[in-house]
Formats: sequence, structure tokens, C-alpha cells
Amino acid sequence: MKVDQVVRRPFHPAKRVMRASLAGTALALAACSTLPGSFSNGGSAYAQNTNATIRGQVLDPSGALVPSATILIVNQDTGVTVFSGQSDSSGTFVAPQVIPGPYRITVSAPGLKQSVTENLIATVAQVTSVNVNLELGQTTETVTVQSKGQELDRSTSDISTLISPAEVQNIPLQGRAVENLLAFIPGVAHGGAGDTPNTSQLSINGSRTLNTEVLLNGVSTIIASTGSPLSLPSSDGVDSFRAITTNAPAEYGRTSGAVISVNTISGTNTYHGNLYFLAKNEAFDANTYFHKETINATTGAITPRSRDRFFQAGGSFGGPVRIPHLYNGRDKTFFFVNFDRTIQPSSTLVTATVPTAAQRTGNLSNALATTDANGNKRTPQTIYQPNGTASLPFTNGQVTGIDPAAAKILALLPLPNTIGTYDPANNRYTSNWTSLQNLTQHTNKIVVRVDEAVTPKDRLSFNVYRYTTQQPQQVTYNSKLLNTTWDCTCNNAWLPSVDYTRTFTPTLVMDLNMGFFRNVVLRNPPGTGLGAASLLGIASLPLDQTPELTNPGISNIGADTNTNQINITNTFTPFGTVTKTFGPHTFRIGGSLRKNEFNSYNPASSPEGSIAFDGSITNHGASGNANTGIADFLLGKIKTGSYEQPQPETGRRNYNYGLFFQDDWRVTTRLTLNLGIRYEYESPLVIANNIYSRIDPATGTLLVAGQNASRSLNIGTPKADLSPRIGLAYSLDSKTVIRAAFGTFYSTIFQNLGGQLAYPGFDNTISYNNLGTAVAQPFSLSQGLPLAAPANLSNPGLALANASAANPYTVAISFNNQQHMSLVQQWNLGFQRQLPLALTLEVNYVGNHGLHLPYVAGENQVPLAAVPAVTLANTSLATQNSLQFPQFKSFSTTNNIGGSNYNALQITVHREFNKRLAVISNYSYAKAEDDASSIYNFSAPNGTANSQYPVDNGARIKDFTVSNIDVKHILNIGVIYTTPGPWWLRNFHISPVFFGHTGLPINITQSNEIPGASQRPNGNPQLLKLANPVANGAALQYFDSATDPNFPLTASGPVYNTINGVRTQIVATGFGNVGRDSNRAPGEVDFDASISKDFKLYKRLGFQFRVDAFNVINHTNFGAPSGSLSVTEVGTAPTFATSSGFGKITSTQPNRTLQLSSRLYF
Repeated sequence: MKVDQVVRRPFHPAKRVMRASLAGTALALAACSTLPGSFSNGGSAYAQNTNATIRGQVLDPSGALVPSATILIVNQDTGVTVFSGQSDSSGTFVAPQVIPGPYRITVSAPGLKQSVTENLIATVAQVTSVNVNLELGQTTETVTVQSKGQELDRSTSDISTLISPAEVQNIPLQGRAVENLLAFIPGVAHGGAGDTPNTSQLSINGSRTLNTEVLLNGVSTIIASTGSPLSLPSSDGVDSFRAITTNAPAEYGRTSGAVISVNTISGTNTYHGNLYFLAKNEAFDANTYFHKETINATTGAITPRSRDRFFQAGGSFGGPVRIPHLYNGRDKTFFFVNFDRTIQPSSTLVTATVPTAAQRTGNLSNALATTDANGNKRTPQTIYQPNGTASLPFTNGQVTGIDPAAAKILALLPLPNTIGTYDPANNRYTSNWTSLQNLTQHTNKIVVRVDEAVTPKDRLSFNVYRYTTQQPQQVTYNSKLLNTTWDCTCNNAWLPSVDYTRTFTPTLVMDLNMGFFRNVVLRNPPGTGLGAASLLGIASLPLDQTPELTNPGISNIGADTNTNQINITNTFTPFGTVTKTFGPHTFRIGGSLRKNEFNSYNPASSPEGSIAFDGSITNHGASGNANTGIADFLLGKIKTGSYEQPQPETGRRNYNYGLFFQDDWRVTTRLTLNLGIRYEYESPLVIANNIYSRIDPATGTLLVAGQNASRSLNIGTPKADLSPRIGLAYSLDSKTVIRAAFGTFYSTIFQNLGGQLAYPGFDNTISYNNLGTAVAQPFSLSQGLPLAAPANLSNPGLALANASAANPYTVAISFNNQQHMSLVQQWNLGFQRQLPLALTLEVNYVGNHGLHLPYVAGENQVPLAAVPAVTLANTSLATQNSLQFPQFKSFSTTNNIGGSNYNALQITVHREFNKRLAVISNYSYAKAEDDASSIYNFSAPNGTANSQYPVDNGARIKDFTVSNIDVKHILNIGVIYTTPGPWWLRNFHISPVFFGHTGLPINITQSNEIPGASQRPNGNPQLLKLANPVANGAALQYFDSATDPNFPLTASGPVYNTINGVRTQIVATGFGNVGRDSNRAPGEVDFDASISKDFKLYKRLGFQFRVDAFNVINHTNFGAPSGSLSVTEVGTAPTFATSSGFGKITSTQPNRTLQLSSRLYF
């Protein structure tokens, strides 16, 4: 006798099992406004907390359903009874909210033999279906059967993919990162390498990036500042995970993409654990393509391999909680702990250009030379005294009157320590200082889990995940004071949760879950706490930090932008579900609350100040000269400066609550309907301390929270969003199931509160602008920046009071009113078929349609009709006067007006690990289309690629075409095989893996001649790709060179050139006819493999040695070519001749690397 014999026995005429009335069901559905449901690949997602559900039927030898059969379900790992009751009047039993793992099901009924099913595997967030056939005989007789693994799922309709424990442990993973297994999910497209998905650029079934929900033990891991998930526990802390990619049940909400549900390992009645160590070293790596193509001109040697070292050590231990003489937790209390520490040392060669010893004393005579170091003639450069355009030159290039602060800073700068690169135009050497710095990143991951069977009816589960990482940054000039970047990307996170399950009766179960996620990211800018003003000799600084000093003759000194950051995510996620089995119906009703907090201090520019020396003061107004740049710095003559008065730390807040009802209705033995509906409300953003404002794009009014606007700045969100979900599963015959489903899903508001938002009036920039040709600011470097009065937080409008066309106020991106939440309609139709060799084939058509998606639109832009006049005038004042609100610069708002389409054929062949073999493979043929693929550049593989003119809705619609995450063909194959045979051949674990996909789109752009546009050129972009790409040292020419006389593209306008002293239009105003995302980057082919061998040491004690190889055949997978063109005005025919980087590929995916690991286990 076999499990699920309903699959194999001949079908009898359909026996209706509608003991509950249709009228009652209709009434229940109407009361909850219900209609829809969901789909699955081997099971349906039932529980947001990663628990599983076991659902079965009891049948007699004739195939008739057996009511009132006695059912006992026990977890074989822990001995905990999870169900003790009887089958209902329709012969059905349901055990919801059980921990994933192996189960024993004992069934007995009068006049029939007792049946014991062993090792039925319940998996994360899945309904596991089982049909138990009883044989004639005495109840004292027992028939024991072993579950034979994967069966067709005949009761659910969502599409999902399980990554099982065998796959988590055996598939080769770079750095043992569980996230890399996402590559095996059908429909996944991303911007990373084939075997290492970039989770910030992850799209599943055409969803927007940053729209995939990742749950760890039911708790969201999404970081508010980015919308990306937190790094998951190591593969020794994760049991399995499930990706629900289409039509998730009604209990899932707040995402228009997929749901990834990850379950950590639990303790069992048997103590088990391990110690492991993993290592990588560049000695085992193949060199990269471009390193091999780059030859040292002096030695003739190729560039050596980059340092690539990675060490990971850890261990895990789990079992029953036992305190000698006090407590024995066998069959009751269980624990599991995993600790994982990763060390990644790296070497970085820091290079800078610093003044020579002579230049530091004011000796710039090198600028006066008439011949360069190579004996070639050069034009001497005169160093003028800083007294305007009629000043006299310094004698012999000797600058006198050195500013005290400049002298102090020069004393802190290191002297040149290498010859560097000769710059003949300025008769000097650049990159003349280097420092090889050793940096080490430390990452710790800790998983703790405790499961407790409090009573036969009450179960508790406690989970904690702790993540910390410290990634130090390179230190320019080996000086914390003069450094140009922050000190460390320091990230620490906590993710605790508790789950409580109460079984009131065998047919009524409640589950409550409470989770919390806290993530803290810190960055400290250079000079913090060192007394920068005193050490640098600058009297007036906005903060006790080193300002940014820019100079064409010296590498930057001091903080760059975005070096000062405190971002704290707090997410609270309570939810609860009640499951009631009633005849052929399984009802689930529940609700969820998600409170989102994002506390952020994240200045957009330079609160520590920015001071620019451009070389024009000592060069009669001509800027950009390296030698006169040094002269300006020596004299302390500042050309321009600015500093940001950053808004205080803000506490962004919003919440989401949802209510749902789901009915899984077994209409007949062949047909099951999944019907559900979800109500969802996502509140608009508010700020805890009302540091919140925006410019109303319709009126130009400054709206301030709590003053002339509501706390949400008059932004509302819909309050009646309903998500119907409906699906069916129909057993066509004993080996085939047909599934279909449709559902609607709402997304989040503005990518989970993230983004770097500066609120007008609260965040202000004080600027000291250009005062004229060869005119310096009235303050010197040693005097520092004159400081304005602090911003008036109670009256932010004061900061805008003096704004005008001549002195416009800069407005950052902001929200617009959200009349609609982002909505995605999902549908699928397909079948699942059992094949020989325990293989399962699944073929699905998957589609979705996105509505009201986030789109960054231009506001206060130059009208198209005014573009010719504005560009002809070519002044800032002319530009501002053409705007609707001249006192403000152009700005952008996020509006829910975008759209998308996705259609795909997905084919999956799968075999669960059984005896010695597992197979996981899928192929997708897909097309994804949209009008904008993201609102952030970092989350789009090759940039956001918006419309050419984001002000105009018609231009947006015209640019609806393939998404920049569109991948036409994707093929992934993974195999796990354990060798049989004699002792010397036995227990080798071999896992070859293949990833292949066609290339991502490339958007061809040109420099913007129309203010506020994202212009593209004219021509035929299909003529760009070279038949035989040309290698040229550190680059591969993939598209035609822009210097080619027959280059197929021309500039769109307006383009002007000065002809006979008159600014003359040489190309008319207009947008290019090159389509959005019109070209493709190269595709990728990647073979990985893992081989390991187990050695038995003593009883349960064993040792494993393992080698993982990535890109085994060392195939070069090229990155994307540059698609940016710059317009150069030449006569009456502009060219792109200065676009030397266009069409060049300068990066590849990693070449072959090896990863060695060893493991001691019991």
C-alpha cells in the first residue's frame, strides 16, 4: 500500500462531498466579500509564520471516504503529537500550523487494518496532501508504509517553489549564502551573476525590484532605508524556504511581487551538531579577462589576480533541553543554536595626487617650463597674483603669502612616494602617492530557536536572529582627519519572534505570532571628534568635521557627500490566524498589523562644508588648471563654497493592517477551489516630530506638517482596497493536475519608507556662489565659511522667503498624493504531471499586469514650447523665468501612475532528494514590459531608464517597452547525486549546476540638451553591436565606437555652436527616435560544481571534506557596455566623438573560483 493512492486508483464517478450547504458557503463568502484564492508547486502557502499544514482523506478499499476514522499525527523528530482526533463526515482531516519536518500518521477504523504512514514530510509554508487507503482486516493488524516523497498537489492553486534541506546543504553556494538559491526560482531575473543574485535588483515574474517580501520565521526582513532584505542566516541555520511567486493565499499582503518564506532549523529529540570551516584564496582563482589583457609596459607581465580571501568558521548544536536531575525536555522542549563568523581580508591600493615638497613652499616654476620632461614643446602657464584679470604674475612662479590653514593642511598631507603618471600639459606627475591598505570585514550571524510543547494543545516557538557586520573603508592619505569617505559601514540587526499555537479542538486551531525587526546602519564622516577646526587651522566650520576641499591640482581632501548617516529600521509584525475545518471546507480567517518605523539622519550633501578651488583666481579667470589650482589653494583663495543645514533626525512612520478570509473547498474528489479575499490599508507617511514638508506641485505652496497641512501633508491613501483571489486544482487523471488562479495584490507606499528625502525649509543649503571672473570669496581658507543662522524649525518657510529666479531654492524629490496604491493583477494556468524516475513536470503560463506603479515625474520643468528660447539664451536666469514657479529649481515627485506587463512560459522538472538523487531545474521564456523599471538607480541593473521627458504623460506612455529587468530566456539546472558502491567510492556527494540566460537591456542615452529631459539620440541602434567585439587592454569594444565616421546614431537637439561669434542652433529641438532599452548586454553561461566526501569516524561522528567550484569552465561572462553618449559641437554637425567610453565593456562576472570547506558532525 502506498501513500496518496487516490493518485493511482481508478477514478469513480465524482462523489459530491458537499455536506455543508452551498448556501452556507455563499453566505460566508458574501459576509467576508470573498471570491478568490491561490496556486502551488507541490503545495500551497498556508502560514505566514512558515508553519506547515497536513491535509488528508481516509478511503476504504472501494475508494469511498471513511468518516470518524481515528487519526494520530506525531512529529518523528520530536515525538510531539500535533493532531489527535477523527476524520470528519467527509473523511477529511486537517492539521494546521505544524512545524516543518517528518511526521507519522496513524489511522484506524472499525473493520479495517490500522495504517501507519512514516516520514511524511511537511515543508515550510505548505499544505502537504496525503490520502490514506485502508485495507480490509482487523484493527489489530497494522500496515506500515513509507512516504515515497513528492506527490502531486491536488488541493491548491498558487505557484510556489520549495528549496529543500537537501538543496540548501548540497548546492554550491558562494560564501554559503542562502540567498543565492533564489536563482533556482522560476521567473527570477536579477542584476547579479547567474549564481549570485543581487537582492536589490531582484524581480520575480516581472515584479518591480524591491517588491519581494522576505520572511524569516514569519517576520519581514526588509530594510526600510533601501527596500532590500537583510542577509539571511548561513546554510547551517536555515532548514528550507519556499518562494510563492504567483497568487499567494489571502493571508499574504503588502507586496506586489513574490513572498520568500524562510524557516530556521529546529531542535529534535536527538542531539545533533557540527563544526565547520570554509576558506577561499586567490591562489585557487583564475585571473580575470581584463587582467590578462592588461600588460605592464615596463615588465611585460599581465596584471596579477586581485586578492580574494574569505574565511568562515562556525558551528551548530541542537536537541532536547535537558538539565540533569532537574528537567528532561524529551518530547517537549527543544533548542537549536547556530553561530557563523566570516572574515574577509582585502587589500586596496589607494592612489592620490599630492603636491611636491617644492610646490608646498609656493614654488610652481614647473608651470613656466617651455619643454616637458620628454623634451617636447609646451605652452608655459603663468601664475598670476590674485588681484583680478589685470594682475601681474608671480616672479618665477614663486607664490608668496601662503594661507596659514593651507600650510597646516599641507603639513598633514603625505609627500609623494612614487613617480606616478606624467602629465605633460601641466608638467607634473599625477597619482604620485600610493598606499597599500589591508582591510578586513567581519560578519557574525547567530540563530537561536527554542520549541516548547507546553501542553498537548499548546505549542510555543521562540526565534532570535542576530546579524552584525563591520566593513571598514579605505583611508585616503592614511589619515582619519583628511580621509574622503566614512570610517565604516557598520550594520547590526536583531530579529526576534514568538509563535503560539492553540488547538481548541481537532478542527479548530488558532495561531498567533509576534515579530520584531531592528536594523541599524551607521556611518561616521572624517575628522569626527578630532578637533578638525584646530588641526586644520580653519576658524569657522559648520561641524567638528573635515570639510570637502576640491582642487584640480590635488586629490580631494575631506568628506565627500553621504558620509554621515544614521538609519534605524524598526518593524513590528503581529498577526494571527484561526483555522476551522468544516466538512469539505477549510476556513482561515485572520489579520495582520505591520508598524513601520524608520529613524534617519542622512544629509543629502555636505553638512560639514564644501570648499572649491578651481584655479581661476591665479589664472585670470580660466578654471581647471592644475598648477593654478594649487596656487589658489596655497593662497587660501576660495572660488565657491557651501554647506548643508541638515534637517534633524526624522522618525518616518506608517502602518499597514490587513484582514483576510480564505476557504479551501474540496468540491469533489477531483476538484478543489481556493477562494479568498483580503482587505488592506496602508497609511500615508507621517513624521514623529513633524519635521516634514513638501512643495505642492499644483500651487507652489510650502506645506508643513501640523501647520498649514495635516501630519501626512494632505497626502491620503485608499481606505477600501480589496484583493480577491480565486483558484482551482483539478485532477485530470491519476498523474495529472490542472491549476488556474487569479488574484490582485497591493504593494507598499514608496518602497517601504526608504529614500534620501530632504524636506524644504528644514533641510537647507547655504551657498557662496561664483562672484565673477577671477574674483575670490571675501573670506579665506583660514577664516572658513561664514555661518548663517540655524534653520528655524518652527517656521521653515523663512528659509524660502528670499527665493527668486536669481536665487532659486533647491527642492528635493518628494511624494505626491497617492490616489491609488500600486496594484498587480496575477494569473496563471498550467499543469503538473508525474513522470517516470520519480520526476515531476510542471508547465505554467504566468502573467501579471501592474497598475499605479511608482514613477518619478518631473515638476516645475521648462515647458517644451519654451525650450528653444531658453536654450538659446543659455543662462540660469532664463531657465528659471520659464518655470511655473521661478523661485524653485525643477524637482521631481513620486506618483503612482506607472504600468507593467509580464507574460511567461515556465517549465519545471523536479525530483525531491530520494535515496541518491535530486533534480531541480527550470526554464522560462518571458517578456517583461513597463514604462519605468524602478524609482532608484541602485535597484535597476542598468539604471532606471525612464521616459525621455518625464513631465509629459504622453511621452511616458510612448516609452512603454521592454523593462530593464527583461530576460527572454532563463535556464537553470541543478543535480544532487550521492554515489553508491564499495567503501572507497561510497558517499561522494556530487552536485553540478548550470545557469544560463540571455542579456539584460541597455538604454542608449545622450547628454541632455533639453532641461529636465533624459534624451536619447536618433538612428538605428540595432547597427551598434559589432559582429566581432574588439579587445583593447582594460576594455572590450562591444558596440561601434562613437569615433567611427559611419557611427549609426546622431544627436537629438537642440544643439548650439558658436559660429562667427554668434550662438547658433545646429540641431532642432526634438527627442531622439532610439527606443528605450533598445539594445542588449551579453548573456551569461555559468557551470558550478560541488563534490564532497563523508568519512565515518565513530558511531554518529563523521567528517566531511568539500570543494565548491564556481564557473568551472572559466567562461568569461562580460558585463554591460556603456550606453552613454556626450554631444560635441563641431561646426554645423555635432558628433559623439568625445564619448570614448561608449560601447565599451570594462567588467566581467567572476572567473573560476574555488571554495574549500571541512565539517565535523554528529
